[in-house]
Amino acid sequence: MKNSTWEVVVVSSSLENRQDVAGMLERLGLDPICVSSVNQCRELPNREDVGLVFCDRHVKDGDYRDVLTAMGASAAYKSAKVVVMADLASPVEYQQAKLHGVFDVISSPCRATDIEWMVIQAKRNHRQAKELVPTRNLSLLWRAAGA
Repeated sequence: MKNSTWEVVVVSSSLENRQDVAGMLERLGLDPICVSSVNQCRELPNREDVGLVFCDRHVKDGDYRDVLTAMGASAAYKSAKVVVMADLASPVEYQQAKLHGVFDVISSPCRATDIEWMVIQAKRNHRQAKELVPTRNLSLLWRAAGA
């Protein structure tokens, strides 16, 4: 599953959680960028290759909504998918997270299978989004225009 052009960020105030998730991602052939706060998220150099962000529901200077805002504020990160790592108490909380723009929510502490599934889903989503970008076929356009 190696992919050198696709970065993953882990945002967690817990060193243990960052290490656990980073270890799972490394076993998938990824080299995650780990940060402990929303502020550090904002300070990441703009990298157009960030495709996925794993984020705790709450971090020391905010929550997942702040991470969504920080990632969405940079054009380089607009396509990054944010996955919240939390045990949500109800389906309503899950739906609220999805409405805020979260890609998905997985239970915390995370299981390796959940991490791997999010990577697979995000890569699939990224690949499909690239395929939907319209390409211009000038010869077809010229023929349609009668030129």
